[in-house]
Amino acid sequence: MHCSAVKRCRYAKPWDIHGFFFLGPTNVQATMQYQLISQQAELDQYLASLADVPLAIDTEFVRTRTYYPQLGLFQIYDGERLALLDPLTLDLSGLWQRLGRAGQIAILHASGEDLELIQHQAGHLPNQMHDTQLAAAFLGHGVSVGFGALVNEFLGVELEKDQARTDWLARPLTPRQLEYAAADVFYLMPLYEKVMARLRESGKFPWFEQECQNHSARKTQGSDPRQAYLEIINAWQLGRRELAILRELAAWRQQEAVRRDLALNFVVKELHLFKVAERRPTSLRDLNELGLAPIEIKIHGKRMLDIVAAAQQSDPEGWPEPIRRLVDFPQYKAELKRIKAMVEEKAKASNIPPELVASKKIIHQYFTWSWRMSAEERARADKPMLLQGWRHELVGHLLAQ
Repeated sequence: MHCSAVKRCRYAKPWDIHGFFFLGPTNVQATMQYQLISQQAELDQYLASLADVPLAIDTEFVRTRTYYPQLGLFQIYDGERLALLDPLTLDLSGLWQRLGRAGQIAILHASGEDLELIQHQAGHLPNQMHDTQLAAAFLGHGVSVGFGALVNEFLGVELEKDQARTDWLARPLTPRQLEYAAADVFYLMPLYEKVMARLRESGKFPWFEQECQNHSARKTQGSDPRQAYLEIINAWQLGRRELAILRELAAWRQQEAVRRDLALNFVVKELHLFKVAERRPTSLRDLNELGLAPIEIKIHGKRMLDIVAAAQQSDPEGWPEPIRRLVDFPQYKAELKRIKAMVEEKAKASNIPPELVASKKIIHQYFTWSWRMSAEERARADKPMLLQGWRHELVGHLLAQ
C-alpha cells in the first residue's frame, strides 16, 4: 500500500507543530505530528516533557569526506510527542544525558553508524539499546532487513525513500525532507512494540538483549592505531621490514584522520600506503614515480619519507612477524566447512539466519584465537564471539567436539 501524505500545519506555542495524515491499508488515519526544534529553551522543555518509556531515535547525517559522521538532524519520539532536533543550532548535551540515564532504552533500526555518531558526540552510548533490525533477524528475517520492508510487513504501510540522498547539513530543510525524517521514528515505535511481542513469544528475547549489548560494546572499543596495518589489503605479502614501515604509516594515517576528521583515503589512499611500505622510497621523486597523488606528496610526502626512514632504522627485534593468512593454514577448508554445516543446522532449527550466528568474520575471529594465539595469549584475551553468550549456547559448546 502506498503511503500518502497530506500536509496540515498549525501553530501552537511554544513549538511549531507540523502534522501529516498517513493512510494505511485499513483506511484508518494515523496522524503524525512533529515539532521542529532549533531553540535551546524549546529543547530543554521538550526533554523535560518526555515520558519515562523507551525512546525511538534516529539520526540523519552526512559522511563523504569525514572520518566521523556529521550529524544533520536528530529524531526522537516517545509515543506522544515527536521532535526533530537541529544540531546545527542546539547544544545536545541534555539529550545525551537523557539517553545515558539508568534504565533508559533507545530504540533504533540498523544502529551501527547512529551509535558511532552518538559515541563520538556524547562520549558515551545510550544506557540500553534495542535494534529492530537485530530483532527481525532473531525472528528469521535476513541480517540486514531494511526498515521500510519491516514497516510494510508489520504495519502495512509503504514508506517513500525519495529523500534518502538529502544533504542533511543544508538549510533550510524542506517540509518533505522533514516529513521523511519524522516518519523514521513515527513508525519505529509501533514496529518495535510488534517485534518485541513476537520476540518474547519466540523465547529468544534474552538472546536479542545479549546481542544488542554486544553490538553496543563493540562501538565503545577504540581501535589501536598500531594494529591498523593488519587491515591493509595485501599486507600479508610483505616481509618484516616492510611490515614495520606499514605499521608506522598506517598508525600515522589513522591518527591524522582522527585529528583532521578526514576519511582515511582522503589522507593517503590505502594502495599508496602499501606501495610506500613495499618500495621504501627515499625521495619525493620516488613517491611521484610510485603514483601517489600530487596533493598527497605536497601535504604528507616529507612526513611519509621520515616514517619510512625511522622504521627501517628501528630495532629488527620489534618488527612485526610475517602475516600468515588463515586460508594458508592446512586445516582451514575442512574446519570452515565443518563449522558452517554445524551453524546451518542449529540456525535452521532456531529459525535464525546462519550469518547472524556465525558470519565469516565471526568464524575467522574464532580461528585467529584458536590458531594464532598461544595458550597464554588466549588466557589473557577476550574469548571470540562464538564462545560467548547465546552463540556458545547454540553452537560454541560443540566446537571442540
